[in-house]
Amino acid sequence: MCRLLGIYGQTELWREIALEFSKQAENGDLPPEQELEPGHKDGWGMAASSRNKKAMFPVTRQLGSAYNSSSYLEAIDSIADRPDILLCHLRKASDNIPITLSNTHPFFNEDWALIHNGTIYQPESLPRNPTLKLTSNGSDTELFFHYLLTKIMEAAINPKISPIIADAVTGINTDYTALNSMLSNGKELYVISRYQQWDEYYTLHYYEHPDCVIISSQIIESRHLNPLNWNKLPNNSLLRVHRSPPEIEKIQIKKPAGRI
Repeated sequence: MCRLLGIYGQTELWREIALEFSKQAENGDLPPEQELEPGHKDGWGMAASSRNKKAMFPVTRQLGSAYNSSSYLEAIDSIADRPDILLCHLRKASDNIPITLSNTHPFFNEDWALIHNGTIYQPESLPRNPTLKLTSNGSDTELFFHYLLTKIMEAAINPKISPIIADAVTGINTDYTALNSMLSNGKELYVISRYQQWDEYYTLHYYEHPDCVIISSQIIESRHLNPLNWNKLPNNSLLRVHRSPPEIEKIQIKKPAGRI
């Protein structure tokens, strides 16, 4: 149960958006009908694309709350240039996943980075390439990440990644609350919207700005963004954000069997 932010495209607004996003560590929405402590304060992290747009690199991962954190401000300041892709994550840990730095998002492997919101049950049942080494302390997200990477690795040379991700999500048989994720290789950004409950909590939102696309778990307030221009990303859908200026490709993911 976390809050996600992705920004694709070089924009002078990225610092302001990232700072506004950090407030959700204190006041971010929580699932309804659950008695939970307020906030998403179990850790936070950032990833950004390299200058040559060939990979994602870790900016930092920290425990605690991002809001009013000097480390959060230092992390933003450490990114000298406007990043082509930025991922930010605010964590509220699932009950069965320890609150440790190694379980803090983003997760990385080779060129890729991933952030996730949701709980996946029995994630060890997801098939994964044994060459992918785990770095976490029992994170369902990292096992899900490796499952997606395995499917990409199994594809032919120069595959179209969007349908591979969509098919991989369709093929998951284990139970979960949500698979909402943002995945990037430094060139393109893929956004998965897939959840089985709590529409108001898990629905992702995206904003098409002239020089960037912003995707967030919640609408981000800014005097530079018209609140009426935010769009809801439908459940069971995948966004591919690519090119410059940014373009969006939308792909429908097959609905889980037995669900509406």
